[in-house]
Amino acid sequence: MKVTVEKQEGNKIHLEVALEGKPLEEAYHQALNYYGRSLKLKGFRKGKVPLNLVEQNLDTDQVKRDLFQRAMGDSYHQALAEQQIESIAEPVIEAVQAEIGKDFIYKAIVEVRPEVVLGDYKGLTAAIPSEETLTDEKIDEQIQHLRREHAVLLPVDNRPAQLGDLMTLHVDASIEGESVDLGESKDMTLELREDSFVKGFSDHVVGLNVDEKKSFDLTFPEDYYVEDLRGKQIHFDVHVHEIKEVELPEVDDDFASTVHSELENLEELNERIRKELSEAIEEQNEVQKQQKLLDKVVSNAQVEIPDSMLQRELYAMWQMSEGSQLANAKVGEQTLRASLMHWMQREELKETARQRIKTTLVLGAIAREEGISISQEEVDAEIQELAETHEIPVEQVKAQLEQENRMVALMDELLSFKIIDWVMENNDIVVSEELSQAEEAAKTADAPAESQEAPVEQSV
Repeated sequence: MKVTVEKQEGNKIHLEVALEGKPLEEAYHQALNYYGRSLKLKGFRKGKVPLNLVEQNLDTDQVKRDLFQRAMGDSYHQALAEQQIESIAEPVIEAVQAEIGKDFIYKAIVEVRPEVVLGDYKGLTAAIPSEETLTDEKIDEQIQHLRREHAVLLPVDNRPAQLGDLMTLHVDASIEGESVDLGESKDMTLELREDSFVKGFSDHVVGLNVDEKKSFDLTFPEDYYVEDLRGKQIHFDVHVHEIKEVELPEVDDDFASTVHSELENLEELNERIRKELSEAIEEQNEVQKQQKLLDKVVSNAQVEIPDSMLQRELYAMWQMSEGSQLANAKVGEQTLRASLMHWMQREELKETARQRIKTTLVLGAIAREEGISISQEEVDAEIQELAETHEIPVEQVKAQLEQENRMVALMDELLSFKIIDWVMENNDIVVSEELSQAEEAAKTADAPAESQEAPVEQSV
């Protein structure tokens, strides 16, 4: 195999691979022999048809395509390994010469990781405005959240619906007579709150009784997660099927044992909540420190983000957020395509995607510069921990990771954690009183947002 490498503009490499024709010719004749064993031709016994006649009676173009495709797949990865090329996307491959009896030559445009020019990334000092602290208010908020999780739902048939109730209703929506895709099921269950489904929707259905119908128009907000519906006036026809009253439990010892069966009294529940919130706040503070340092390290580096990487990251972001929401709502294919198209065009999301890609690339460059890597022992230790956490055998965890193609992702995750730990150890974080004062001033300037209670049941 002969490999020629030519660097292109940006982060692409032109790879040309030439394979000797003799082995491919032999493989071609072996294929003819294989197919000839089952070929039935008048005047010849089965398996005794001459190769020239086998060739005349077979779709040899398909045989050749399969042969060249296999040779291309095997040799491409071998060429990358020999040339120490790290591809980050599927290549664009084109055959240059593909004839039996001649050398097989093809070329590939390979996208590789962009070059990163690191700036200062160690010995830095970054400042955060303040650290989150545990307060009695946060503990009370968590207790109220638990009350709503363990609420009892009582059917209501002797009064109209009111805020706080749980309502099940059939919904038809349209724009100028054209039906709006709200998902496969038009039956919806939601808690009647100001922000349920779409702001203002609850105001229209509060006061309705079971089996009552109503029609009304509602303008969707400009930040609605389906971009096609933003700012649009939607006509609704609703039919109430059921109303349930939400009865919150008393906060006492029985409530504590309901939340956690091993707890005996309310004091133990408060202690557990305090411990869990303290751990969550500590983790949140650590994430804030990490983000502040990473932002500084990344901003000091220079790298050009290829458009192909940007498009892939945007698509991944869409799948994790808006795409998954729409899929769960079982909307139609047209709505999904429109959502994705609008998502990919939003400039603020492109900037977020660029920052995420740049952070990944910079961390990778630091790892190579500092020789940071993950050993097999570290991978085995993580798998052992997963096995103990889920109380299943280690071999079962390994088999599941390999079956789901998640082993590489696990190793990447462990390496990312290790690089971030290195960055934290080699840089400093300080709490700036001036930044804290500025943060408080900004909060005061903003209109206070009303806190929303956790819903009893999520909208369908």
